[in-house]
Amino acid sequence: MSEQINSAKKTKRLKNIAAVGALGALTVLFGFTRLGMIPWFSGASITILHVPVILGTLLFGLIPGMCIGAIFGLTSLILAATQGTGLDLLFVNPVVSVLPRILIAPAVYFVAKPFQSSKNGALPIIGDGIAAFAGTLVNTVLVLGSLVVIYKAITWEVVWTVLVSNSLLEAAAAVIICIAVILIWKAAGKNKKSRLNSESEEE
Repeated sequence: MSEQINSAKKTKRLKNIAAVGALGALTVLFGFTRLGMIPWFSGASITILHVPVILGTLLFGLIPGMCIGAIFGLTSLILAATQGTGLDLLFVNPVVSVLPRILIAPAVYFVAKPFQSSKNGALPIIGDGIAAFAGTLVNTVLVLGSLVVIYKAITWEVVWTVLVSNSLLEAAAAVIICIAVILIWKAAGKNKKSRLNSESEEE
Protein backbone atom coordinates (compact mmCIF):
# COMPACT_ATOMS: atom_id res chain seq x y z
CA MET A 1 0.00 0.00 0.00
CA SER A 2 2.78 2.46 0.91
CA GLU A 3 4.52 1.70 -2.39
CA GLN A 4 1.33 2.51 -4.29
CA ILE A 5 0.95 5.78 -2.39
CA ASN A 6 4.58 6.72 -3.06
CA SER A 7 4.18 5.81 -6.72
CA ALA A 8 1.01 7.93 -6.99
CA LYS A 9 2.77 10.89 -5.33
CA LYS A 10 5.74 10.55 -7.67
CA THR A 11 3.46 10.37 -10.71
CA LYS A 12 1.58 13.47 -9.55
CA ARG A 13 4.84 15.33 -8.90
CA LEU A 14 6.16 14.48 -12.37
CA LYS A 15 2.85 15.50 -13.93
CA ASN A 16 2.99 18.84 -12.11
CA ILE A 17 6.58 19.46 -13.23
CA ALA A 18 5.61 18.69 -16.82
CA ALA A 19 2.59 21.00 -16.56
CA VAL A 20 4.70 23.86 -15.18
CA GLY A 21 7.23 23.35 -17.97
CA ALA A 22 4.63 23.24 -20.74
CA LEU A 23 2.44 26.11 -19.55
CA GLY A 24 5.49 28.14 -18.53
CA ALA A 25 6.95 27.70 -22.02
CA LEU A 26 3.61 28.76 -23.51
CA THR A 27 3.67 31.89 -21.34
CA VAL A 28 7.18 32.77 -22.52
CA LEU A 29 6.14 32.16 -26.15
CA PHE A 30 3.07 34.37 -25.74
CA GLY A 31 5.18 37.10 -24.15
CA PHE A 32 8.12 37.26 -26.53
CA THR A 33 6.13 36.78 -29.76
CA ARG A 34 3.18 38.98 -28.71
CA LEU A 35 0.85 36.08 -29.57
CA GLY A 36 -0.71 36.62 -26.17
CA MET A 37 -2.07 40.01 -27.30
CA ILE A 38 -5.35 39.88 -29.22
CA PRO A 39 -5.95 43.04 -31.32
CA TRP A 40 -9.16 44.86 -30.41
CA PHE A 41 -11.01 47.97 -31.48
CA SER A 42 -9.41 51.43 -31.43
CA GLY A 43 -5.89 49.98 -31.44
CA ALA A 44 -6.33 48.38 -28.02
CA SER A 45 -5.30 44.80 -27.26
CA ILE A 46 -6.67 42.09 -24.99
CA THR A 47 -4.00 40.06 -23.22
CA ILE A 48 -4.30 36.34 -22.48
CA LEU A 49 -0.81 36.06 -20.99
CA HIS A 50 -2.30 35.24 -17.60
CA VAL A 51 -4.45 32.36 -18.90
CA PRO A 52 -1.73 29.65 -18.50
CA VAL A 53 -1.43 30.66 -14.82
CA ILE A 54 -5.18 30.22 -14.33
CA LEU A 55 -5.26 26.91 -16.20
CA GLY A 56 -2.25 25.59 -14.33
CA THR A 57 -3.91 26.40 -11.01
CA LEU A 58 -7.30 24.93 -11.91
CA LEU A 59 -5.92 21.74 -13.45
CA PHE A 60 -2.85 21.03 -11.32
CA GLY A 61 -3.15 23.00 -8.07
CA LEU A 62 -1.88 26.00 -6.18
CA ILE A 63 1.90 25.42 -6.24
CA PRO A 64 2.14 24.67 -10.00
CA GLY A 65 -0.03 27.73 -10.62
CA MET A 66 2.27 29.93 -8.55
CA CYS A 67 5.32 28.58 -10.40
CA ILE A 68 3.72 29.41 -13.76
CA GLY A 69 2.83 32.84 -12.37
CA ALA A 70 6.48 33.37 -11.43
CA ILE A 71 7.49 32.48 -15.01
CA PHE A 72 4.90 34.96 -16.31
CA GLY A 73 6.27 37.67 -14.01
CA LEU A 74 9.89 37.00 -14.90
CA THR A 75 8.99 37.14 -18.59
CA SER A 76 7.44 40.58 -18.03
CA LEU A 77 10.52 41.70 -16.10
CA ILE A 78 12.92 40.55 -18.83
CA LEU A 79 10.82 42.16 -21.56
CA ALA A 80 10.76 45.42 -19.58
CA ALA A 81 14.54 45.33 -19.09
CA THR A 82 15.33 44.53 -22.73
CA GLN A 83 12.53 46.11 -24.75
CA GLY A 84 10.66 48.40 -22.36
CA THR A 85 9.87 52.05 -22.93
CA GLY A 86 7.89 54.53 -20.84
CA LEU A 87 5.81 52.89 -18.10
CA ASP A 88 7.03 49.44 -19.20
CA LEU A 89 10.42 50.24 -17.66
CA LEU A 90 8.81 50.23 -14.22
CA PHE A 91 8.21 46.50 -14.61
CA VAL A 92 11.88 45.81 -13.90
CA ASN A 93 10.73 46.01 -10.28
CA PRO A 94 9.66 42.44 -9.32
CA VAL A 95 7.03 43.84 -6.95
CA VAL A 96 5.29 45.21 -10.05
CA SER A 97 6.02 42.45 -12.55
CA VAL A 98 6.49 39.19 -10.62
CA LEU A 99 4.63 39.29 -7.29
CA PRO A 100 1.18 40.16 -8.73
CA ARG A 101 1.47 37.31 -11.25
CA ILE A 102 2.36 34.81 -8.52
CA LEU A 103 -0.68 35.96 -6.54
CA ILE A 104 -3.03 35.15 -9.43
CA ALA A 105 -2.81 31.48 -8.44
CA PRO A 106 -4.00 31.85 -4.80
CA ALA A 107 -6.88 34.04 -5.97
CA VAL A 108 -7.96 31.45 -8.54
CA TYR A 109 -7.42 28.49 -6.22
CA PHE A 110 -9.41 29.82 -3.28
CA VAL A 111 -12.28 31.13 -5.43
CA ALA A 112 -12.64 27.79 -7.25
CA LYS A 113 -12.13 25.51 -4.23
CA PRO A 114 -15.62 25.82 -2.64
CA PHE A 115 -17.21 24.68 -5.92
CA GLN A 116 -15.04 21.58 -6.36
CA SER A 117 -16.64 19.54 -3.57
CA SER A 118 -20.11 19.85 -5.10
CA LYS A 119 -21.78 16.69 -6.42
CA ASN A 120 -23.47 18.81 -9.04
CA GLY A 121 -21.28 18.35 -12.12
CA ALA A 122 -22.05 21.84 -13.43
CA LEU A 123 -20.95 23.72 -10.32
CA PRO A 124 -17.20 22.94 -10.55
CA ILE A 125 -17.17 24.32 -14.12
CA ILE A 126 -19.08 27.41 -13.00
CA GLY A 127 -16.57 27.81 -10.18
CA ASP A 128 -13.70 27.53 -12.67
CA GLY A 129 -15.27 30.28 -14.76
CA ILE A 130 -15.74 32.57 -11.76
CA ALA A 131 -12.16 31.85 -10.66
CA ALA A 132 -10.81 32.67 -14.13
CA PHE A 133 -12.73 35.95 -14.08
CA ALA A 134 -11.47 36.79 -10.58
CA GLY A 135 -7.87 35.86 -11.43
CA THR A 136 -7.86 38.23 -14.38
CA LEU A 137 -9.15 41.14 -12.31
CA VAL A 138 -6.69 40.40 -9.49
CA ASN A 139 -3.83 40.53 -12.00
CA THR A 140 -4.94 43.91 -13.32
CA VAL A 141 -5.65 45.47 -9.92
CA LEU A 142 -2.39 44.29 -8.33
CA VAL A 143 -0.18 45.30 -11.27
CA LEU A 144 -1.74 48.71 -11.83
CA GLY A 145 -2.24 49.24 -8.11
CA SER A 146 1.47 48.72 -7.52
CA LEU A 147 2.20 51.40 -10.14
CA VAL A 148 -0.05 53.76 -8.18
CA VAL A 149 1.27 52.92 -4.71
CA ILE A 150 4.99 52.54 -5.44
CA TYR A 151 5.61 55.05 -8.23
CA LYS A 152 2.45 57.18 -8.43
CA ALA A 153 2.95 56.72 -12.15
CA ILE A 154 -0.80 56.53 -12.75
CA THR A 155 -3.93 57.37 -10.77
CA TRP A 156 -6.70 55.17 -9.37
CA GLU A 157 -8.99 56.74 -11.99
CA VAL A 158 -6.75 55.23 -14.68
CA VAL A 159 -6.91 51.84 -12.94
CA TRP A 160 -10.70 52.02 -12.93
CA THR A 161 -10.77 53.03 -16.61
CA VAL A 162 -8.55 50.09 -17.59
CA LEU A 163 -10.72 47.72 -15.55
CA VAL A 164 -13.85 48.82 -17.38
CA SER A 165 -12.39 49.20 -20.87
CA ASN A 166 -9.96 46.26 -21.08
CA SER A 167 -9.95 44.00 -18.05
CA LEU A 168 -13.58 42.93 -18.28
CA LEU A 169 -12.98 41.82 -21.87
CA GLU A 170 -9.79 40.05 -20.83
CA ALA A 171 -11.67 38.35 -18.00
CA ALA A 172 -14.41 37.22 -20.39
CA ALA A 173 -11.80 35.84 -22.80
CA ALA A 174 -10.07 34.02 -19.93
CA VAL A 175 -13.37 32.45 -18.83
CA ILE A 176 -14.17 31.19 -22.34
CA ILE A 177 -10.68 29.79 -22.98
CA CYS A 178 -10.32 28.18 -19.55
CA ILE A 179 -13.74 26.51 -19.56
CA ALA A 180 -13.18 25.19 -23.08
CA VAL A 181 -9.75 23.75 -22.23
CA ILE A 182 -10.95 22.25 -18.92
CA LEU A 183 -13.95 20.57 -20.58
CA ILE A 184 -11.69 19.10 -23.27
CA TRP A 185 -9.19 18.00 -20.60
CA LYS A 186 -11.90 16.28 -18.54
CA ALA A 187 -13.43 14.63 -21.59
CA ALA A 188 -10.01 13.31 -22.64
CA GLY A 189 -9.45 12.00 -19.12
CA LYS A 190 -12.79 10.16 -19.12
CA ASN A 191 -12.08 8.62 -22.52
CA LYS A 192 -8.70 7.42 -21.30
CA LYS A 193 -10.25 5.84 -18.19
CA SER A 194 -12.93 4.12 -20.25
CA ARG A 195 -10.29 2.68 -22.60
CA LEU A 196 -8.26 1.41 -19.66
CA ASN A 197 -11.37 -0.16 -18.10
CA SER A 198 -12.30 -1.90 -21.34
CA GLU A 199 -8.76 -3.20 -21.77
CA SER A 200 -8.73 -4.57 -18.20
CA GLU A 201 -12.06 -6.30 -18.78
CA GLU A 202 -10.74 -7.93 -21.94
CA GLU A 203 -7.75 -9.26 -20.05
